[in-house]
Amino acid sequence: MLLSRVPTPPRSPAILHDRLRCTLPRQPLGLGYSHGLHAHVQIAGRTFPHEAVRNQLVRRVGIATAGFGAATARTPNFRPSTVMTTSSHASTIHQPPQPTNMPGQVPQPQTEAQPPPRVEACDAVIVGAGPSGLATALLLAQRHHQRWERIILLEKRSAIDLAEPDKSYMYMIDGRGRSLTDAVGVTEAVVAAGVEKQGMEVAYLLPDGAYKEFNATLGESTPACTWLTRRAFIKALYGGLAPAEREGRVRLLSNVQVTDIQLAAGTGGGVTADPIVVHARDIASNRDFQFAPRLLVGADGFNSLVRQALEKWAPAVNLPADHFRPVVLNSPAAGLRYQVLPLPPNPTFNAKQQRDEQHKPGAEQGDISEAMHTSDAGSAAAPAPDPAPAPDPDPAISASVASKGGSGILVPNSQSAVIVGAKAPPNRAMRLGLLPLGEPSSPRTANVIAKKDHIFWTLDSGKQLGAFLQESFPQIDIPSLFTEQQLEAIAASRGGVFPPPQYVKHLMAVLPGQENGRTSGSSNASEPQPSPPVVPQAAPPGGSGGDGASGGDEDCSMKGGTGAAIPPPCSGVVLCGDAVHCFPPDLGQGVNSSMLDALALAQALDEAGGDLARALPLYESRRAPEAAALAEIMTFGAPYQYQQDKFRGSLWALNVLLRSALHYLFPWAFSPQTAVLTRRNQMSYVQIRDTVHATTQRIWLLVGALVVALGMLAIKASAAAGAFIS
Repeated sequence: MLLSRVPTPPRSPAILHDRLRCTLPRQPLGLGYSHGLHAHVQIAGRTFPHEAVRNQLVRRVGIATAGFGAATARTPNFRPSTVMTTSSHASTIHQPPQPTNMPGQVPQPQTEAQPPPRVEACDAVIVGAGPSGLATALLLAQRHHQRWERIILLEKRSAIDLAEPDKSYMYMIDGRGRSLTDAVGVTEAVVAAGVEKQGMEVAYLLPDGAYKEFNATLGESTPACTWLTRRAFIKALYGGLAPAEREGRVRLLSNVQVTDIQLAAGTGGGVTADPIVVHARDIASNRDFQFAPRLLVGADGFNSLVRQALEKWAPAVNLPADHFRPVVLNSPAAGLRYQVLPLPPNPTFNAKQQRDEQHKPGAEQGDISEAMHTSDAGSAAAPAPDPAPAPDPDPAISASVASKGGSGILVPNSQSAVIVGAKAPPNRAMRLGLLPLGEPSSPRTANVIAKKDHIFWTLDSGKQLGAFLQESFPQIDIPSLFTEQQLEAIAASRGGVFPPPQYVKHLMAVLPGQENGRTSGSSNASEPQPSPPVVPQAAPPGGSGGDGASGGDEDCSMKGGTGAAIPPPCSGVVLCGDAVHCFPPDLGQGVNSSMLDALALAQALDEAGGDLARALPLYESRRAPEAAALAEIMTFGAPYQYQQDKFRGSLWALNVLLRSALHYLFPWAFSPQTAVLTRRNQMSYVQIRDTVHATTQRIWLLVGALVVALGMLAIKASAAAGAFIS
């Protein structure tokens, strides 16, 4: 789908606002977990009509990102003030910044001062056009009756189909993700772009040339998953937006960076400026934009600017400083580095034999999971393979794979594989994981995942890298798989890093809206945490006051709940996707949980009749516990599948086998392993976590009972021996 340049509305003079601004240094977007892509060119679509610039005084809290100039904090008739900045990593005091470049900042050309752009009113601004942002846009665009007619997606990358060669993500779309694709009508496109697997066949290529295949069977009831690249999934979701784009109800502005987000923190008169103002800039042309949405969606990933803006805003409305700060957990997989190596389609490897083996649940769990090394959502510790191998797209490939003996074994794109390196010390040991790909003629990738001190990360030339790979993988002819240019590019790239599991407890904020140019109240609301005294507390429907969120002020909440009332004008900010929960890709739930976030938001809007004051707390009451449970699951689910610690990895594999055996013998008392539970789409993450913990308690009780029984037997044996001697 080709994209065309969006015409920019003519600039018009605007009355400057006196706003409280604070400067927050932009955090690096490393780690490869920030959702969103830029488009090569921008989407064609009609420009929404501008509303008059509102110009009355309102106290605001904003975030100005580095790279587009600094903003000073000013109040009327006073000198610049000092503002406390609180982020998820540190609290520092920022003096009014000078116009200097920060580390890593690209110097901007000095141009003449331009009048500020006109504030464009819209229904929703979605920051980030990755899977979470596109899914949210699709669901909002379906809801005409709730007045979602002007939806703007802001994307900082330059191409909707942009792929990072060193972070070529693979997604496993399970039943949770499919519930979203079904809802927006893109399941057929997703399936066509990927390969469906009810489980996983894993081919092993050992250093001595041996070739083996493993089939792990978890049962025919396990739903099929679709494996596809992130690029293919993005294109499928984006294709679903085509009708709304043609109607002018959705606009995608790519190559546009958010520079500031201002949230109202109180009023200074009867008529106020917009509660939410998003400032953005076109990276190529330096053209500025300002948007005033009634809903701001933060789908901008791990280092979410929207979440940072909420962190800045919270103290201004008497919420705790850590109200929107992520809760960071520990995981053995956190901090591992990953790199993606490009391979030709259906690569050929040297092999001298093949052996097919059928495995029951839990068998060879640690080995099978090695093929699942992937970024974001492609990793699963024990996926269930097909009862019978899926047909290969090319009969010649099937014949080649099935052959025994000789050399030149082809591994088709549709099959997972693990290439095992030669025996070496831990800081030199290598393995490559290949994930299934649906396109037979497309190049595929191999994933390298290793600790930070691995020698692989010190190789800074293609020649060194090629020699090391050839030494590590004697069963591979490295020159036939990688060109010199590819090896140089791999050596120059640093790949990414797995983040620690983390989540935020509070996912939304409700701000006062406007009615005929006037605020609908005198304060803001967010969670049922301490808030301004004038804000009444309201528990969300279906939730308790402790898990809900405080509604807006009196005019910003439904009066009576009769359904006949018209939702009052409110504004809201909501987080979803990696901005809410982020973790290593151990169980392949990153993208799937993001799809559930978008569905939960749409469902909450439907139940609340489009009233943000009711819908956003309802959304939070449902998704916040799920985010916390999912992050906790990642701390014990499958963190040692990357072979980073052989001793602890062996203990983890024994634990997996024990749970599988106990479940097989006593299914009514012991649950299967965590990876199997995550494939049961009807279970929530809270249910999965609680089920695993309950099984753990029963295992300890069983161990305790065995110890007591053995102790009693030992006592009886000792007494019998004493009686015999006497």
